[in-house]
Amino acid sequence: MEKFFMKINSGAFMVLFVAAVLLGMGKAAAMPPTGHAGNCSSFNVSTVEDGVYYTINSGMPTNKSTRYTAPIVLNRTLNIKYMIVKNGTIKYGIIHHTLTGNITNRTYPQLIFNETPLIQLPNGTYYQLGNGNITPYTTPVALTGNTIIKYFKNSTNTTQMGIIKNTPARLVNKVKTSKVRVKKWYKKWYRRGGKWRYTWKYYWTYKQIKQNYQELQATA
Repeated sequence: MEKFFMKINSGAFMVLFVAAVLLGMGKAAAMPPTGHAGNCSSFNVSTVEDGVYYTINSGMPTNKSTRYTAPIVLNRTLNIKYMIVKNGTIKYGIIHHTLTGNITNRTYPQLIFNETPLIQLPNGTYYQLGNGNITPYTTPVALTGNTIIKYFKNSTNTTQMGIIKNTPARLVNKVKTSKVRVKKWYKKWYRRGGKWRYTWKYYWTYKQIKQNYQELQATA
C-alpha cells in the first residue's frame, strides 16, 4: 500500500512539474523584447548614441545614417528625413524645403537641431509662420509639430523666397506587390524508336512577389 501511494504521489508531482514548466514557458514567450522603441525593428535603440541622424533626398534614416554635427545649409529644394534619438526613444520627422528666386549673392537658411528642429534665416528676411502675421526675422524659429514657414528677402540683385515644412512622422511596415518575369519549365513529350521520351522546354510568364519595406508616414 505504501508503494502504491508513493507511485501516485510521484506521478502527481511529475504532472504538476510539467504543467508549471509549460506555464512558465508560455509567460516567457509572451514577454516583449526589450531595447526596441516604437516600430523600429531594424536595430536596438538602446545601443545607439543619442543624437540626430538624417538623410537628404534619400531613404529611411537609421543609426547608420549621417549624424548631425553642424547646421545644414538649405541651398536648394530638398527633402530631409530625420530621426532624433534620446534616452532610448526615437522621434521621426520630415522637413521639405522649396527654394525659388534669383541665385546670385544669396545667403541661405540653415537647419539646426536642438530639442526640436530650428530654422535660422538670413538677416533682413521676413517670414510667415503658418497663417500668422508677416514678421521680420530676429531669432531662430522652432519647427514644433506640423509647421510651415514662408520666407522672403529682397535686396540688391537678390530675390529669395522659399517654403519650409516640418511634418512629424512614424515608422510603418508595408508590403509592396510587384510582377517579375520568370521562366516556366515544362516537359515536352515525343516518341522516338518506339519509346516515349521528353525534353525540357520553357516559356516566359509573370508572377507576383511581395516585398516588405518601411517608410515614414505623417502622424495626425
